[in-house]
This record gives sequence, C-alpha cells and structure tokens, in this order.
Amino acid sequence: MIRSLHAKPSASFRNIAFGWIPLSFVWNFEGHIMKSFRGSRDTETKLNKLRQYLQAYSIALQNQDFARIYIDAFAGSGARTTTHAALPLFDGERAEPTEIQTPGSARIALSIEPEFHTLVLIESDPDRFSQLQTLASEYPERKISLYRGDANDAVARLCAGVPWNRRQHGLKGMRGVIFLDPFGMEVSWSTVEAIASTHALDCWYFFPLSGLYRNAPNSAPKLDASKRESLNKVFGTEEWLDEWYDHDNQPVTLFETQSDAMRRADVDAMEAYVKRRLSTVFKGTVLDPLRLYHNSGAPLASLFFSVANPKPAAVQLATRIASHILRPGT
Repeated sequence: MIRSLHAKPSASFRNIAFGWIPLSFVWNFEGHIMKSFRGSRDTETKLNKLRQYLQAYSIALQNQDFARIYIDAFAGSGARTTTHAALPLFDGERAEPTEIQTPGSARIALSIEPEFHTLVLIESDPDRFSQLQTLASEYPERKISLYRGDANDAVARLCAGVPWNRRQHGLKGMRGVIFLDPFGMEVSWSTVEAIASTHALDCWYFFPLSGLYRNAPNSAPKLDASKRESLNKVFGTEEWLDEWYDHDNQPVTLFETQSDAMRRADVDAMEAYVKRRLSTVFKGTVLDPLRLYHNSGAPLASLFFSVANPKPAAVQLATRIASHILRPGT
C-alpha cells in the first residue's frame, strides 16, 4: 500500500502507525530525472552504519508487540551514484570511469528483514520525489507513505499525530527510527524537539559540521545576520554566540574588543556543543558521534545517535547496538 502526498495535507498522520494516511494519491512525474546523489568518500560509511542499526533494531523489536516505523526526513531519490576509476587498456589508453547506482537510505530501509511495518519517505525536490515514487512502486505490498514538502513541517506533524503509546489491534504502540540527513543546515531545532518529545524514536542525525564552520567565521564582524539566523535555527538558541565568541574568555590579542572578537571554538568544540544541545532534549541518551569527512579530508559531518525513550531497558538496548556500530571500522 503506497500513499503519496504533497505538502500541507488536510488530514492528519494519526492512522500512519497502523498502515495508512487517509489521503488521496498524488502521482506527479515531471518527465525529467535528476542525477542521484554522489556524496563524499564517507557516504558509504554513513549508510552502512544506518543499515546495521536498522537490521539490529528490527530483529530486537520483532517480538515486542510494537509496530515499527522508519522515517527518512531527507530521503532523496533512494539511490546514490558511485564512480569507479577507469582501468588501463591494452594499448595504453584508459577506459571511461564507470558510474554505478548503489542503494540510498530509503532502499536500504526497504531491504531490512524483519520488515518495518510502515515507512515514511519525505523529500521536497520534485525530481527526487518522482524517483521515490518509482522506488515505492516496486513494493506494492508494503505500507509506504511518501510526502513531498518541507521535512521540518512533515516531521513535526508526524511526531505530534502518531499515537506512539496507544494500544491498538493487539499492539502496545509504535516505536521507530528516524534518519536526518540534510544537505545543509535545514533541520530546525523545533524538529529535534518534536522527535525527542515522542519518547519513542531513535534518531540518527548526520549533523553538518561543515555548515557550522561555514556559518561561524573566525572573525565576529563577518558573522552577518543570515549566518546568525541559520545557527539560531539549528540550535534553537543564541547561546553558541557567547560560548564561541566570548571576548572576556581568553582574548586572542590585547587589542581585541567584543565587537571584533575571534572565534574560540574549533571543530572539536563545536561538535561537543552539538552533543550538549541534543542532550537537553533527548532524555534517553546521546552517544559520542562518529565524524565523517569530505573527499578533501576536511570535516564534513558528525553522525549522532540519540534515544528519545527514557526507559532504562530501551536505552540499554539502543546503546549496546549503536555504540558498537559507531566505532570506526565496524
């Protein structure tokens, strides 16, 4: 069963936990296709970590009488493109590099056994959304809800609308995993709060470190209004400003004033601040992240794992699985 919808539907997400969203189908093929996402050298590492957790999670919960949901807030096209280097030919010339389509997060989630009862795939781009529709059509027997629109809006209403702890149809409620893999600084802090408030979701958040140091320049005068707004959106506070640019805390030079303060926080400090912020709302746990890198070697993002469920048994199970997965090389 596949449900496909655009932004701002009239009905709620209340029935999603047990199989469907009561909305009309909206198949919207545009007649042109965008190339699939390529990613950095560590994209495969990120997706492999997600695959491992989804597999272990689904096995662990298969006999616990909970409906299982997977939410992909930035689902993309469902695939990614990898380029294999060309091999030399016999005459000394080189063949053309080979591009290969490999599964993205959405297709990975669909491959998990035991299956998630419901999958919600969210994407704002019409071309990538069309490709998601094609992907979903390959699984007509699965309960897949497609949402084309803003991820922050969709996730907030989904978190508020699903009866996470209501007993229905012999089930104790709904538990699940949400994957936040934005292209930049798109995730609002209110979205993070909504996820944490469910007390039911485990959250994998590919937090954009490169977006932090791009929007937090070394020199405070270069921190314009748009950059501050972007950082305030992602953190839900302006506390970062005092912590990262506090002139009274170790001035860089004798001539520095508050107005021209230099940034004190390096990438390590920024990453630690993200964890502290996440820990204020996720009452289960927030594990130390795995840092991933651009092809150039510069920090790209930190893969955070957070647990919304505060119950000790849930925290212990999730921590045991995720802490192993987050170790480099696993």
